[in-house]
Amino acid sequence: MERVKVEVFLREKTGKETAKKIRREKSIPAIVYGKDLNIPIKVPHQSLKILKSIRFSESVIIDMQIINGERKENYSVIIKDLQYHSLTEEIIHIDFMKVSLQEKIRVHVPLVLKGEPKGVKLGGTLEQILREIEVEGLPLDIPQKIEIDVSNLEIGDSLHIKDVAVGDKLRVITPAEETIATILAKEEEVVEEAPIEGEPQEPEVIKEKREEKEPKES
Repeated sequence: MERVKVEVFLREKTGKETAKKIRREKSIPAIVYGKDLNIPIKVPHQSLKILKSIRFSESVIIDMQIINGERKENYSVIIKDLQYHSLTEEIIHIDFMKVSLQEKIRVHVPLVLKGEPKGVKLGGTLEQILREIEVEGLPLDIPQKIEIDVSNLEIGDSLHIKDVAVGDKLRVITPAEETIATILAKEEEVVEEAPIEGEPQEPEVIKEKREEKEPKES
C-alpha cells in the first residue's frame, strides 16, 4: 500500500451547527473509529488536498497525526466511507478506520485496464463493467491499484475476476465469475429499404370505432 501523511485536529464539539462551522472554514468534519476507538476530528484544507491527490482511495494507508493543543497522537488509518452533499456532490464527512499493520484487512482496490485490445482495433468497443476488486491481506501488502493488460482481448472476449493475478499474499473476496470487462462488436446501423418505384403498396386500413348504442329503457 502507498502511504501518505496528514495532520488533523481533535473536534471538541459535535452536532450540525459545529459541522457547518467547520465546513465554512474549508475543513471537513470526520471521525476515526476502531476497536474501542471513536474520535471526532476535523480535516483542514491542506490535508484535504493530500487526500484528493490519492483520490480518497481506500487502498492507501494514511499516517494520521491528531493534534489536540500540545498533545499529538499518531494512528495508521484508511478511508472507509465518504458522505456527499446531495446537490453539490461535495464531500461533507469522512470516516477513517484505524488499522494495525500486523492484522489483515479487507479493502476495495481500483482496477485499471492497460493497452488497446485487438478487438477495439477491429472496430469493437471496450466496456468496463467492474472498476474495483475486494481483497484481504496485510495493509502493506495491498497495492494502491491493480493494472490488467487487455491488449489480447478479441471481439466477444470477456475478462473475469478469476483471470486477475494478485499474488500469494492477497485473498480475493469478489466472486471469481464476476465480469470485469468485455469487447462488444460494433453495432451495424439498420437502414430501411425505400419502396421500389411502381411497386404496389398496401393501403393503410383505418378502423373506425363503433359508436356504442345506448341501452333502451325497459
